[in-house]
Amino acid sequence: MTIPPENHHKRNKAVLITALIFIVLGLGWFAYWWAYGRFYQFTDDAYVDGNNVILTPQVPGIVESFSAMDADFVPEGRILVELDKTDPRIALEKAIADLGSSVRDVMGMFEDEKKYAAMVQMKKAEFVKAAQDYEHRKNLVDDGGVSLEDFEHSEAALRANFADLMATEHQYIAAVSAIENTTVDTHPHVEQMKAKVRDAFVFLQRCTIKAPVSGIVAQRTVQVGERVKEGQPLMAIVPLDQMWVTANYKEVQLTKMRVGQPVHITSDIYGSSIVYPGIIAGIGGGTGSVFSVLPPQNATGNWIKIVQRVPVRIILDQEQIIQHPLRLGLSMEVTVDIHDTNKPYVPEIRPDEPLFETDVFATQEEGAEELIAQVINDNLSELFLEDQAEEE
Repeated sequence: MTIPPENHHKRNKAVLITALIFIVLGLGWFAYWWAYGRFYQFTDDAYVDGNNVILTPQVPGIVESFSAMDADFVPEGRILVELDKTDPRIALEKAIADLGSSVRDVMGMFEDEKKYAAMVQMKKAEFVKAAQDYEHRKNLVDDGGVSLEDFEHSEAALRANFADLMATEHQYIAAVSAIENTTVDTHPHVEQMKAKVRDAFVFLQRCTIKAPVSGIVAQRTVQVGERVKEGQPLMAIVPLDQMWVTANYKEVQLTKMRVGQPVHITSDIYGSSIVYPGIIAGIGGGTGSVFSVLPPQNATGNWIKIVQRVPVRIILDQEQIIQHPLRLGLSMEVTVDIHDTNKPYVPEIRPDEPLFETDVFATQEEGAEELIAQVINDNLSELFLEDQAEEE
């Protein structure tokens, strides 16, 4: 059956129009890629990452109370968990009593030094008297002025007084060495008790567990009445201002990707209407498969090449995060502008300073020195202080 010329002409015209459409579309796509697309790298394999601060006790104890639930926002320094303070309070009271006793013992050491100093002077006087008695009898014994027995007794008394003087001087040296170059406040025995008071004081303070950062509470597991161990996770706190995006790019997309290039990011939670500006902070040191639990072993006969992905860390604009908070693990769509390839591939050495920090734990010792000073002052004798002032 032959096709009529008119139908054949129509078919050729349709094929030509279709081909022209595809050519135009192809040219349009190529023009788009040449002018725009080749300067941007896109991936939807990207997720919100950030710090997940685990709240743990520094001391063991029984939970008396907790004041936050999952999804609550807590400010830095907020008391979240209270542990039973009975035993720590008793330990602190014992340490205070031991410090007071030590202060009194050291005051006795200072008085012993003075006592033995006086005894040395007394023994010297007794020795001089015994020496004079001996010399007087020595000159008279030949003339018969004193008996030989009396002379021998004076000689024995001289030797005994000399030995007594030597023993007392050694006791004085021992007393001096026990307090030399110190005061009551700086004596090693008192310093040791001070350390015990500080330790008990800080232990008691650590029964009050505060939020180290501001953020959203998650993964709360603590319960009232539970005995917790040191370092046991009680809950997590996610700081909303400490977040970034980890985008997993294919290795073929990293050719012109550099640290410092601008990034446009959208999230599934807010949609395309909210764009997060960002900057590439660094390109990972290896592919995800290398750091897996079972790294691949490619030295086998049945090897199949698989395109690998490398994590790229992107820092976000803090103001944008405050206005539109994110959550860990949210899906993101990331587009990197690779126009500028003069930027470094490896980030510069970061300054030697903390990235994130908290001062919550720095206040645990506040008040300890005032307590120690009060205990020492309460146990110092007024007579001892007056005597010390007279000597100065």
